Amino acid sequence: MLGKLALAGIKNRRRDYLVLLAGLTMSAAIFYMFANLATNQAFLKANAAISSANVIFGFGAVLLILITVVYIMYANSFLLSMRQHDYGLFMMLGATRKRVGELVFLETLILGTLATAIGLVLGLLMSKFLVGFLLNMLGLHLSHLTAVYVPAIVATGVLYVGLFILASLFNLIKLTRTTVLKLLHSDELANQPKVKPLRQMVQGVLGIGLLAAGYWALADIKALQLLAIPIGLVTITLGTYLLFRATILMVIRALRHTGWAKKHLNGFLLGQLNFRVHNYTRMLTIVSLLFAMALGAITVGSGYHRQLPMMAEKIGTYTVAVHDKTAREQKLIDQLHIAHQATYTQKRQGKTVYYNASELTATPVELRAHSNSGNMNDQKLYTESLTKFKKSGISDLDFLSLALGKVGAYAPKILTAKQFAKQSGTVVMVTTVRVKNLQQDLPALKKLNKLETARFSQPGTMTVGNYQNYEMMLAFFGGLEFIGYFLGIAFLAMLASCLMFKILSGAPGDQRRYRMLYKVGVRQSLMRHGIAKEIGILFLIPGIMGVIDVLFGLQMFKPLMAAPMSPYLGIGSTFLIFIGLYAIYYLITLALYWRIVLPQAPND
Repeated sequence: MLGKLALAGIKNRRRDYLVLLAGLTMSAAIFYMFANLATNQAFLKANAAISSANVIFGFGAVLLILITVVYIMYANSFLLSMRQHDYGLFMMLGATRKRVGELVFLETLILGTLATAIGLVLGLLMSKFLVGFLLNMLGLHLSHLTAVYVPAIVATGVLYVGLFILASLFNLIKLTRTTVLKLLHSDELANQPKVKPLRQMVQGVLGIGLLAAGYWALADIKALQLLAIPIGLVTITLGTYLLFRATILMVIRALRHTGWAKKHLNGFLLGQLNFRVHNYTRMLTIVSLLFAMALGAITVGSGYHRQLPMMAEKIGTYTVAVHDKTAREQKLIDQLHIAHQATYTQKRQGKTVYYNASELTATPVELRAHSNSGNMNDQKLYTESLTKFKKSGISDLDFLSLALGKVGAYAPKILTAKQFAKQSGTVVMVTTVRVKNLQQDLPALKKLNKLETARFSQPGTMTVGNYQNYEMMLAFFGGLEFIGYFLGIAFLAMLASCLMFKILSGAPGDQRRYRMLYKVGVRQSLMRHGIAKEIGILFLIPGIMGVIDVLFGLQMFKPLMAAPMSPYLGIGSTFLIFIGLYAIYYLITLALYWRIVLPQAPND
C-alpha cells in the first residue's frame, strides 16, 4: 500500500520530478564517465601522459564526490520542499509520523534508484560517444579506454544509492521532528539577515587578503611546487566566502536606497535577494570555485590544443620529408599551403649519403637559429653559403634526418656536380615541405606521414619533420588536453546543476508571494522580468568571481609553457563558448522557475 502511495505521489508531480530526475541522471552519468577513467588502471598504465596525471585524477575524484554530495543535498532539498505541504496534510488527516516518514523514505529512494539506473545507462552512452567525439576532435588515441567498465558501474551505483539512502533517512528524521503547522506553513517563513558593519568590514579585508595570498601561491608555483595547489585552494575558498558574506548584503542594502529600487519590481527584487542571498553564500562560493575550475580546465585544454602545432613548428626546419614521392603523395602535397619546398638527390652507399653541391647552391638548406632567450620567436629560419654550410650546417639534425637507416643516420658528404654524377649508390629523391600553418594542414599531413612511415620507417630511427614532432608531443600532452576538456565539461554540468537546484528548492515558497503580486494587479510580464533579473544576479555573482579566479589562476601554467606560448592564448573564444553554455543553464533554470512560481493566467 505504501509503495502504491509513493508511486502515486511521484506520478501526480511527475512534471516537477522530471526536472529533478533529469538533473540527477546527468549527475550520475558524469560521475560514471569520470569513474570510468579514474579507476581504469589498464587505461592509466597504457597512456604515459594520463598515468602521470594520477594526482589530478585523485584530486578530481575527491572533488567530484564532494560536489555530488552537495548536489544530492540540494536536489533532496528541492524534493522535500515540493512535498512538505502534502505531508502536513496527510498528518492532519490522521496519518502517523512514522507512516509519513516511511512514505518520504520510499519516495526519495525510488527517485534516487531510478535516477542512478538511468544515469548509468546515459553514462555508458556518453562514455562511448562523447569521449569518442573529444578524442576525434583532439586527434588522440588512448589505449584500453572502454565504455563499459564494471568497477566504475559498481562505484557509481554504490555511491549514489548510498547517498540517497542517507538522504531518505535525513528526510525521515527532519519530518518526524517538524510540527504539522511548520510543514503546512514552511513556505511562509522568512529569514531576515542582520548587517553588522564592523564585522563585515573585517571579513571583507580578510577575504581580499586571502584571495591575494591564493593568487600569489598559484603564480609562484615554480618555487612552491605542488604545495601551491592546496594553499591556493584553501585561501581562495575562504577568501571568496568571506568576501561574499561581507559585500553582497551591503551592496543590496545600498541599492535599496537608490531611485533604481523604486522602478518596476526592483524593490521587490532586492527584497527577495536580501532574504535569499545570505543563505546562498556557501553555494555561491562553491559554484564560483567550480566555475573557475571548469573554465580553467577547458582553457588549459584548448590552450594546449592550439599551441602544440605552434610549438612543433618552432622545433625544426621542415614539416615533412617525402622520399621518392608517389603520385598519391604528390596529390596530398598539392593540397598543402606550402611556404617552402625543396627537392634534393641523394646517393646512398655503405654508411654514407652523397649530395649534389649544385642542388644545395640552387636551393640552400634552411637552418634554424637557436637563441639563449628561451623565446621560440627568436629562433628564425636562415640559409647560408655552401662553404659555411659544409663547416657547420652539414651536422644539423634536420639535415641528417633526411637520410635514415636501420642503424641511424647516414654520414652526409657533398660532392661537385661532376663527382656526384660519377658516384655510384642507391638514388633517392627527397622532398622537404614546410607549410604555412601546421594546424590548417593537419588532415593532409596525417595522410602523407602515414604513407611515408609505412614505406620507409624503421624502429628506433630519429624523428623526421615537424609533423612527427607534433605527433610525439600530442602523444605526451594530448592526454592533458583530454583531461582539461573532460573535467571542464563535468564541472560545468555539476556546478550549474547545483546552483539550479538550490534556486529551484526555494521556488515553492515563492509561489505565494507571486500570487499576491498577481492579485494586486502586477502584470505577468513584469514578474517575468523581475525573476529574470533575480536569477540572473545569482548566476552572475559566481560567474564574475570565477572569471577573476581563472585570470589569476592561469599564472600557474606559465612555467610549463615556453615563450611565446601562453596559457592566455585564445582565452577570449574559450570564455565565450563556456559562458554560452553557462547561459543555457541559466535559461533552463529561469524557464523552470517561471513554470513553478507564476500563477496560471492569460497572456498580458
